[in-house]
Amino acid sequence: MVSENLKRLPNRITMFRIFLIILFIPTLLFNDILSGSLGSLAKSLQTRASFLIMFTSYAALVIFILASISDFFDGFIARKYNIESNFGRVMDPLADKIMVISALIGFVQLRIVPAWMVIIVIGREFLISGIRIMAAQSGRIIAASNWGKAKTVIEIITILAILLLICVKNTITDLTGQPWQEILIKSGEMGSALFEIMYYTPYWLMFIATSVSLISGLEYYFKNSSIFEKEI
Repeated sequence: MVSENLKRLPNRITMFRIFLIILFIPTLLFNDILSGSLGSLAKSLQTRASFLIMFTSYAALVIFILASISDFFDGFIARKYNIESNFGRVMDPLADKIMVISALIGFVQLRIVPAWMVIIVIGREFLISGIRIMAAQSGRIIAASNWGKAKTVIEIITILAILLLICVKNTITDLTGQPWQEILIKSGEMGSALFEIMYYTPYWLMFIATSVSLISGLEYYFKNSSIFEKEI
């Protein structure tokens, strides 16, 4: 016999993840918010607040890790005790999408990844959601494909890697009192090479995530094209 509290636990974990996302956004964008709100005073205050900027970047990383872990546990508990609910079926994938899209849009705001990649990822999510809604109206349930599962894993890894790079950059800036770019470029060939790696890695990681997202979206579309044929 499953207790009422246990039945509600997966849904509570899902809501906890949404709360974490609300905390994640300002911690990720703290430096950008500081610059935008303080105007001409931002540069001098940012130098003095470099430790706080570094701290919030680590906080953003920890919050996203916790949110990712919670995503695993709510589904695991629901399946183990067979307590899946209508709330969980709707809100769990929605919370996942909000979590990923919030991070990616934040990276665009910080000018770390290009907007066109994020637009493709978001467009794919809308497309698949539409296909699933249309299939549900016909009594069909579309399960996640291998490409879809790979897409999710790669997106999470990409976001975590970029967050970690942000932490490293802010740590270098805080410890040296100078922008991380200048420190590495002035450190000789090895430093310049490290700068190139740190600068371009987010782009290529996001390019891979975008490519897999596009492939999985096309797979869903062509496998379920019969849904559209009835209407078009």
